[in-house]
Order: sequence, then C-alpha cells, then structure tokens
Amino acid sequence: MTPHRNAGKPRYAVLADELRDGIRAGKWVPGDLLPSEAQLCLKFGVSRGTVVKAIDVLLAEGLLQRRQGVGTFVSRPALHRSPGYLLGFSETVRRQGRVPSHRLVGQRQLDRSEALQYGCDEPALLLERIRLVDGFPWAIHTALIPMRIAAAVPALAGPDSRVADSDFSLYRTFDEAGLEIDHADETINVRLATENEAVQLGIELPSAVMLVYRKSFDQRGNLIELIEAVYLQDCYTYDARLVRSNPLSVLYHEREPTDPRKSS
Repeated sequence: MTPHRNAGKPRYAVLADELRDGIRAGKWVPGDLLPSEAQLCLKFGVSRGTVVKAIDVLLAEGLLQRRQGVGTFVSRPALHRSPGYLLGFSETVRRQGRVPSHRLVGQRQLDRSEALQYGCDEPALLLERIRLVDGFPWAIHTALIPMRIAAAVPALAGPDSRVADSDFSLYRTFDEAGLEIDHADETINVRLATENEAVQLGIELPSAVMLVYRKSFDQRGNLIELIEAVYLQDCYTYDARLVRSNPLSVLYHEREPTDPRKSS
C-alpha cells in the first residue's frame, strides 16, 4: 500500500483502492473470481468488516458483481448508450476509449424464404460474429444485409471482402461505400442464454442475456441492415429521459411497432 496516498483514509477505502488498481492493471480480468473474504483478510491484514466495506464500494461502482452461493466476480464494464443516437458497435466502443474487434463465426447467402425468418423479405447476406471489447467476448451479432446492398460493396462480398478482418466495422464499410443510414427501429428484450450462447460468450448457465433487434434504413425507407444481437446482461446499459404523457406523445404511439418475424 502507498503511505502518502492513503494518509487519512479509512482502511476499507485503502483496500478498495488496492483492489481497484489490481483490476485496472489486469491482475483480475472480467469474469475472474475475486479471492474470498477470508483470503483478502489474510493477504491485506485487515478485518472481515473492512473487506466487506471495500467490496461494497466496488460493487457500487460496477467493478464487481456478486453471484449468490458462488462468490464475487470482476464485472465487464458496460457499454453505455443513449436512445435516439444511432451508433455501430465499434463506434460505441471506441468512444468509450476501448478497443473493438470481432471473430467471424459464419457467412452465407440466404434466399428470401430463409431471410424471412429474421424479418427480411429479400435475399440477404448473413454474417455471424462474436463481438469483442479489449479482447473479451461481449456480444453475438447476427447481421443480414440485403444482397442488393452486399453485392455492390466489395468489402462485404467477393475477393476483396474484409469481413474476416478482426477490425472490420459494418457501419464504417457502409460509410466508405457511400451508403447512408438515416434511421433505425430497435427492440430490446431479455431472456436466458442458450447453451451455445453461453459457450460463445464464456458464461455459466443459467445467465441472462439482453437481445437487441434492429432494422436500419436509408432516407427512402429501404432496408440497409438487420441485426439480432445477444449481449451479456451486465455489459449493456441505456439511459433515457422520461416525461409524463401529454397530447403530443400520441404522435409517437399512433401505431405500435410490429416484429416482422411474427407475421412471416
């Protein structure tokens, strides 16, 4: 412990600093089990009450999470988004000072009947990717790009495809090809992870995951991209400002959004 930095601090705050520094230095990485309270007492020569208070500080900061009957784990810092702003995964991660990458799991063309299962009513290119943040699995993205779009973008199909590159960004590829996404419709849900998702994300079952279903369009309303994303439940946060209902809100709720998969 550093004496000058700790002068005047209560012991639990000093211990919280030590644990926080260890996490930031990579001594414990996201998903790691923190040493038990008894082990921390012995290692740092403090009481159990001091350890409990220090852990509570880091729990409140979101650096740790408790799993009943298992222990305390290092959390994966959540990606923060605000409704109303359409950003790609890579853009969101970079804005938070971190490094995005991906691992391509699958790539194939779907005919119209196959694409309809995802809510796309035309032939499409399907990309299945595991999205990583600082090298750790964060999400599973299944993206569909209509073939009329994919066929015109060399980075998506053909010998010049860059889809397998670890730093590939779909939205950046669209920008480079002059395709402008104007708006998107997005639905968020929560469920338990499947066995395959747990393996891909490196989590234990049962675990909750967040589902994001989004369709992006150009100014004329033509579909540019459809995505089904499965996020770790502790890795994705939304902030929203809510207001009391007023007559103007009716304009936004005249028609409830529908999930095209339910009507196909």
